[in-house]
Amino acid sequence: MRHWQMAQQGLKSLFLVALILASCAAPGSDNPEEGCGGTEASVSCLDIINIVPTSSNTGNTNNVDAFIHVCEVNQETGEITAVESIFDHNAQVTFANTRFPTASGTFDIRITGYSVAYRLNNCPRNAIGCPPLPGFTVQENILVPADSQVTRALAFVPLRVKDAYVAAGGERSIPAPSYSAVYVFTAQTTRFNDTFTVEARAEFTITDFDTCTQ
Repeated sequence: MRHWQMAQQGLKSLFLVALILASCAAPGSDNPEEGCGGTEASVSCLDIINIVPTSSNTGNTNNVDAFIHVCEVNQETGEITAVESIFDHNAQVTFANTRFPTASGTFDIRITGYSVAYRLNNCPRNAIGCPPLPGFTVQENILVPADSQVTRALAFVPLRVKDAYVAAGGERSIPAPSYSAVYVFTAQTTRFNDTFTVEARAEFTITDFDTCTQ
C-alpha cells in the first residue's frame, strides 16, 4: 500500500513539474500574422497592421512598373527625348506591439530583420512570361515600444527584382501577372531576448505601366 502511495505522490510531483514548465513557456499563435515573445506573465505580440505599397513614380499603389517606358520622341528626328524613371518599389509597413490577452505585463519589441519571398498568384492567359522572382533578406533595427505602433518604409519590389523580371521575359502588357510578397519578420523582446517570427503578405501586379504623365 505504501509503495502505491509513493508512486501516486511521484506522479503528482511529475504533473506539477510539467504544469510549471508549461506555464513558463511563451504562448504560441495560430495566426500566421502574429507572433509573441516573453513569459506567460509578461508577453508582447507583434501585429502587422497594414502593408501599403508605394513608389516614387507610381504613388501609393500595388501596380509595379518594371519597364522603362518611352515618354517623348522628337517628331522631326525620331530621337527619344524623355523616358520614365524606374525606382525601388517600397511599402509602408505598420507594426503594433500589443499585450497578449492573458498577460499582466509587456515588453518592447525589436525587429532585427526580414526576408521576402515571392509567389505567383495569377498568370494571365496568353501572357508571354510569369517568371519566378528572386527573394532577398534585409538586416533591420526597428524598435516597437510596448502598446504602440510604428510605421517604416521597407523594401517591397526592389530594382534588382524588377530587373530579374525583365531579364526573364516577364509580361509587359495588360492584364498583368499577379504576385504576393511574403514577408517573414524576425523579432525579439528587449529583455528576455525571446526570438520569434511574424509572417505577412501583400499582393501586387507587375508589367510595363505607363507613368509618363504621373
